[in-house]
Amino acid sequence: MLTFRIAITAAVMGFVTALTACLVLIQIATFHVAARAAASAAMDAASANTLSRLEAEVSELSTLVGVLSSNPFLADSDDRSEVGGAVGLFKAALRELPQADSVYVGYDNGCWLQVRRLDVLDPTERQKLGAPAGAVYNVNLVRPTSGGALPMRRIFEDEHGNKIEQLDLWDYGYDARTRGWYRDTMRADRALVSSPYASFSIGTPMITLSAPLRGQVRGVIATDLKLDKFSDWVHAQRPGEHGTAVIFDSFGVLIAHPEFARLVDYARAHPSHPQLPEIGEIRSGRVGAVMQRWDGSDHYEGSIHDENGRDYLFRFRKFSLADKLNVYSLLIAAENDFAKNVRDLQIKGIIIALIAGVCFAPAVWIFGGRMSTSLKRITAQAGRLRTLAAPDDLPVTSRVTEIDELGGTMAVAQRSIWSFARFVPRDIVQGIVDGSISTELGGVRQEVTILFTDVTNFTGIAEAADPDSLMHQTSRHFAALTEAFHAEGGTVDKFIGDSVMVFWNAPHLQYSI
Repeated sequence: MLTFRIAITAAVMGFVTALTACLVLIQIATFHVAARAAASAAMDAASANTLSRLEAEVSELSTLVGVLSSNPFLADSDDRSEVGGAVGLFKAALRELPQADSVYVGYDNGCWLQVRRLDVLDPTERQKLGAPAGAVYNVNLVRPTSGGALPMRRIFEDEHGNKIEQLDLWDYGYDARTRGWYRDTMRADRALVSSPYASFSIGTPMITLSAPLRGQVRGVIATDLKLDKFSDWVHAQRPGEHGTAVIFDSFGVLIAHPEFARLVDYARAHPSHPQLPEIGEIRSGRVGAVMQRWDGSDHYEGSIHDENGRDYLFRFRKFSLADKLNVYSLLIAAENDFAKNVRDLQIKGIIIALIAGVCFAPAVWIFGGRMSTSLKRITAQAGRLRTLAAPDDLPVTSRVTEIDELGGTMAVAQRSIWSFARFVPRDIVQGIVDGSISTELGGVRQEVTILFTDVTNFTGIAEAADPDSLMHQTSRHFAALTEAFHAEGGTVDKFIGDSVMVFWNAPHLQYSI
């Protein structure tokens, strides 16, 4: 027969060997599937990275708008100026949230105040605003005149708030009350996130986050999130070298595309097209082929082949970034981009599995040896239990819960039966342990011999003796009698005061009548 140590080591190593063989076979047989899985994982990572960033930026700006909408300085007065505290408040917000293009507030009386950061704009955008060199902030203020006109004052400031240049545009024509961000927010009376649109002043794609003011005056606080650089970042997160990442909203307006800048320039140059490019306009290439297969569902995936025979995986997934802002993510991954990685992973997996198997053998052998030692001690205790030997001083302990509990239980059983055997004949205890004597309720009719002992004048002795001395003498008396009776095969039934009741010929027959 095998020892426990050899058996558990052989079993574990056999399992490890079989598992390693299965893994190797699975890796070899599913190489193509693994490449697809790697591509799918890359698409998951790309989707998480791109959308989490957009979601984080939208969430931060939504929080900003929510806080400013309840600010008493903005919500309790509609009289704004280019040097008031609102300008400093907006500048602080732009410094803390660099993804914001501008922060602005509009009121029902036509007043409108905007602060924009200029050092993040490209030269073309700065030129559209007429920003001079060294200008870091642009403050735009529209204050209605008594005649209802809406002239705008445009001020350019440096980093420290010093005025560099001022332009007064008497017929600029910007009425915040007619803009979609203002009308929609006032109508909904809650915070909103707009679809992408082209900025009125610089023509850059943006998303507006707005909320109605919660104070004594009616108005809307809003901030813009620029999307022109977001496409570059999304493209850098594409799945694989030849992968593609596209994001568009529920209306089909593009938010991110590898050729976003070119598509925006084309839309600007062709008045018949929408202000921003739409996903439906792309009918060629891999994106166009995938769009033709999409059924419009929230989650859709599949594969396509290009003209060169390359296999691509694609996946559509819908996400909700904010209230009523639903976007779709389209990711396309080339399987060949991940084949090499999967092959390298396969070789590394085989090597690691072999090394782990070799290193695992001594660990299993040592672990099995420790468990075997504990079980051997418990087995030895069980043997001592059958022979009614004195119990061990220390119980068997182990870090394995079941073995530790078994060792403790065995120690308790040893002490209990050994103590029991001190008051009952060993052969009777032995019979109870080995099952030759039944412990079930009931009885049998049998001739027995019974003996009662008595101490002469025990009552008088007890009345005159010291209690402690009497208890000591009585215990010695009972111990001596018990030892003598056991030597003669008697069974001590009970102690009755100073008397001992003993019987013979039960439960084992000791003589015949």
